[in-house]
Amino acid sequence: MDRAPETARFSNTDAAPNPGAAGGVSMVVIASVPLACMLALAAPGGVAAPFQGAVPAAAPAADAVVPGRVLVKLVPGASIAVGADGAPSARRADGRIDAGLSRALARTGVRGVHPALAVVPRDTARARAAGLDRWTELSITDGADPRAAAAALAAAGGLVERAEPIGIGGIASDAPAPSDPLYPQQHALENTGQLVGGVAGESGSDIRARGAWHLTVGRADTVVAILDSGVDPHEAFADRMVPGWNVPAGNDDTLSQCSQHGTHVAGIVAARGNDGQGTAGVAWNVRIMPVTVLSGCSGTTAALAAGIVWAVDHGATVLNASLQYSVENQVLRDAIAYAMSDGAVLVAAAGNTGANGVAVPARWPEVIAVASIDSMGTPASNSAIGPQLDLAAPGVSILSTIEPGAHGLKTGTSMAAPFVTGTIALMRAAAPSIAPRDLAPIVNATAVDITVPGFDTRTGFGRLDAAAAVREARRRAGLGDLDGDLAVDGNDLGRLLAAWGPCTYACAADLTDDGAVNGDDLGQLLANWGAAN
Repeated sequence: MDRAPETARFSNTDAAPNPGAAGGVSMVVIASVPLACMLALAAPGGVAAPFQGAVPAAAPAADAVVPGRVLVKLVPGASIAVGADGAPSARRADGRIDAGLSRALARTGVRGVHPALAVVPRDTARARAAGLDRWTELSITDGADPRAAAAALAAAGGLVERAEPIGIGGIASDAPAPSDPLYPQQHALENTGQLVGGVAGESGSDIRARGAWHLTVGRADTVVAILDSGVDPHEAFADRMVPGWNVPAGNDDTLSQCSQHGTHVAGIVAARGNDGQGTAGVAWNVRIMPVTVLSGCSGTTAALAAGIVWAVDHGATVLNASLQYSVENQVLRDAIAYAMSDGAVLVAAAGNTGANGVAVPARWPEVIAVASIDSMGTPASNSAIGPQLDLAAPGVSILSTIEPGAHGLKTGTSMAAPFVTGTIALMRAAAPSIAPRDLAPIVNATAVDITVPGFDTRTGFGRLDAAAAVREARRRAGLGDLDGDLAVDGNDLGRLLAAWGPCTYACAADLTDDGAVNGDDLGQLLANWGAAN
C-alpha cells in the first residue's frame, strides 16, 4: 500500500527557539622546505629497553619492533629463569623442569629475564584475572630476529600460552590549536573541561579534531551538500560555496530559513579554521553546496529524495541530512541508492525522537546514523535510541555560524551529524582511493567506546574519533600513496620531498606521524614502493 510523503521537522527542533521546551535550543549571538633531492636515509637511532621507560626520539616505521626482546605469556604457575651459567630453563607449576621449553629457550638465545611491566598492578586479583601476572620479558642474543624468536617460542607450546615481539610506537602528532578566537568554546572539537551551560565538561570527550588536522584539512575538490533549509553565505565559508538548488521553490534561492539551521550545520562542517576569525569547522577546504529541501522548517520525503538526486548530479560526494522523518518512503530510499551508486556518502541525524527510535533516513543501513552526546560524554536526553545507530558525536550547545557576522549555540542530533560529515570529507582527502562504501565501517571501527562496553543502542559503536578515522583510512589506502593513484611511485616521492621539514597542518607526507617530514618518512615511503593496498 502506498503511503503519502511524510512532513519533516528538524532534528534539533530549533525552528521555534524556546529554551524551556523539551529538546529546545539555547542561542546566543556573538559579533564577530622543499629539497632538490634526497639520496640517503637517516640512520635510525638506538632504542632503549622498554622496562627502562625509554621512548624513541622519532616515530619509527609502522611495523618496528624492539630489537633483542620478546614477551612471553606462560600458563599459570610456570616460570622461566637464567642460571649462573647463563643457561635458560623453564619450570612447570609443580617445580619440575620442562625440558622441551628449556631447549627452545636455549635455541632462541634467551639470556635474560625481566618483568614485563614497569609498574606493579595495584589490584593483584584483577591483574591475575586479566593474565598480566603471567607475562615475562626475555632478552635474546644480539642480532636475533625478535619475530622469529617469538614464533619459535610460541611453537614450543606447552607452558607458553603466547609469545610476541614488542612493538615500537611514537607520538601521533596533533596540529596546534587553531587561531580562531571562538575555538576555546568549541568543546566538540577539543574538550578541555571548559564550562558548557555552566557545567564543566569531561576533558577529552571530543572528536580529536587536531589529530585529524595534522594529516589533512580537506580538499577543494570535495563538495559537501547541506540538505536543509538553505545556507546563508557566512564569511567563514562563503568563498567556498557552489551553486545550489531550492527543491520546493524550483529555483536557485538557497538563503537560510528556519533560524539559520542550515548555516549552523554548514559551519560545523566547513568553517575555515586557523584564520583568526570566529569558529573552526571540521574540514576547512571543502566546498559547500546548499540544497534546500524544506519550505520554512518542514518538508517531505519526496523533496529530500529530489534534493539528493540534484546534489549528486551536480558533483556532491558527501551529503549531510540533519533532518528527521517518521514515515519510510521507497522513493527516498531509491534516491539514496542512486547517490551511493555514484560514490556518494550520506550522513544523517538519528533524530530527536528518544525511545521512539531512529528516524528516517538515518535508520536505513546505507546511511550513517549519528546520535548526540553532551560535553560530559553522556547521551543527550532526547537523542534517538535504536539498533540502527552507527555512532555518536557532540550535539549539545554547539557553537557555529548563523547569520553572516554572527555565531550561535544550537543543540540536537542535527548538530552531531555534521561532525561525522566533516570527518568523512577529511577521510576522502587523506585517502582518495578508498571506496566510499568502506568509509562508514572505518568511522565505526575507530569510534571510542563509551557508556556501556561494546555496541549499544544509545551511542552505537561509540564517540566519533576523527583523528583515528583519518589515520586508519590513510593506512588502508596504502601508506605512501600521497596522490591516491593506487601506487607508491615517483610522484609520491616528489610530494614528500616538497613537504620536507617541520609540519603542523595538512601533513599528508608525515607518514610516521612525528610532526615532521624527514628521513623516517622517506624510508617509510620507499619501504612501500610499488602497488598500494
